[in-house]
Amino acid sequence: MPFQYFSENQIMPFLFSALLLLLSILFFTKGKLKSSLVLLFIGSLGLGYFIVNLDPFLNLWDEQYHALVAKHLSQNFLKPTLYSIPLLEYDYRNWTGNHIWLHKQPLFLWQMALSIKLFGTTTFAVRLPSIILHSLITLMIFRIGKISISERVRYYGALFFAVAYYPLELVSGHFSTDHNDVTFLFYITASIWAWFEYQHSQKKHYLILIRLFSGCAILVKWLVGLLIYAIWFLTIGISDKRNWIRLKLYFPIIVSLSITFLVIIPWQVYITSNFPRESSYEFAYNTKHFFEPIEDHGGGIWFHIDALKEIYGSGILIPFLYLFGLIIFIKNTQSKIYKVAIASTILITYLFYSLASTKMVSFCVIVSPFFFLGISSLVEIVMRFVKEKIKSNCFNFSLRSIILVVICFFILNLNKIQNHHADLKQHGNRNTELAEMHFIRKLTSQFGTEKCVIFNANIRLNGHIPIMFFTDYIAYDIIPTLEQIEKIQSQNYKIAILDDATFPDYILSNPGIIKMTRE
Repeated sequence: MPFQYFSENQIMPFLFSALLLLLSILFFTKGKLKSSLVLLFIGSLGLGYFIVNLDPFLNLWDEQYHALVAKHLSQNFLKPTLYSIPLLEYDYRNWTGNHIWLHKQPLFLWQMALSIKLFGTTTFAVRLPSIILHSLITLMIFRIGKISISERVRYYGALFFAVAYYPLELVSGHFSTDHNDVTFLFYITASIWAWFEYQHSQKKHYLILIRLFSGCAILVKWLVGLLIYAIWFLTIGISDKRNWIRLKLYFPIIVSLSITFLVIIPWQVYITSNFPRESSYEFAYNTKHFFEPIEDHGGGIWFHIDALKEIYGSGILIPFLYLFGLIIFIKNTQSKIYKVAIASTILITYLFYSLASTKMVSFCVIVSPFFFLGISSLVEIVMRFVKEKIKSNCFNFSLRSIILVVICFFILNLNKIQNHHADLKQHGNRNTELAEMHFIRKLTSQFGTEKCVIFNANIRLNGHIPIMFFTDYIAYDIIPTLEQIEKIQSQNYKIAILDDATFPDYILSNPGIIKMTRE
């Protein structure tokens, strides 16, 4: 039974959010659109709050590294570091153990850093920006649906995204690459939304938003953030083939693209000037992602098609339902230019990431708003069919509400949430993560504000990283050499080591090294 292993404090935000979402559905079916949208947005925030508070620890792998770098950025927004004080020698090419950390573009880290600065070094502060961005995406999906198809489909799409399991798990930090992918999804969706608004109204301020949001997307996950410009270019000649040779129609694209690059260039110039060795390596490393399966993240040409089951549901028919709904959505889209834009966005994304050698499940999540609008189109066809067969307004109102609630229940997938986040006996990894937090509290109570270096910090894999996030101590997962001990002690640091192995004599005989147990 879902949630039987959660505490009352964990369940209450979910129940509150579920009530708001239910009211949103009822208000929408009654035609009260504004009220339903407000309730949908707040309910989405509540679901985000619920899921991020289930884990009182940082998740492996990426979230803990992102959190630590963001913590250091909160102290100096222009110096991204993993080890803020590199006491020992390090390889600048190793993003899991270096000093200057340029492994990712900085915008999502800055967002987290600002949250940490405001709310402290907590898991909630790390995840708060993702909660907000996830909820804002629901409103953008609603608006894209309004421009491209119909009122009901736009609401259903926003609702289904708000409760969808996979995006919520990204918000919680459970899946790689967590907040990086949520932020990238937001800015890609925002750039697409702004383009839809511009095509719909031709209002110039949407051009500004396209430039800004695309630039922000690049500052999260590099040049794939230019996706909207590819779509814009491909749709120039849709309404009139003569537009392909009308140079003036390319002017807004060229100007916008130029301003987008003005958004991203300052940071690239800054890191090239201040951290030339690290930036040069990371620029080359980013290029390798297309040609080499980096860090064993490879897969065949059908990897991202198979990943549909991970993102949208593991049932045999679920991916096919989404794909069928997507076809219906594109077919029923009101304007040819929007049809081409939607189809092109999906095809370019899947083609690019399928050809790229490095593959991860979340890469294609940036087109999920269209998939949710697609399944919404399929749901609307079913509901219209029922309405035509049964003329009772009361019955149709009740049935529509019940169908939406049932779909939301399955899309949310409460059982999976419990399996990943509840304190079940079979969750050995989770028990280890909770034991690590106990060890971190033990450290702070024992050493307080002293300068301290913790060695062999391996309660779990890479356990030294969360130690450095939740405390001001420096931590390593290695057993130090005699030279390293002497170097650290000469700088007046206290040394502690997790005593779960047979140590060399130079450690056992050194009274200045504190041996700690896991308990």
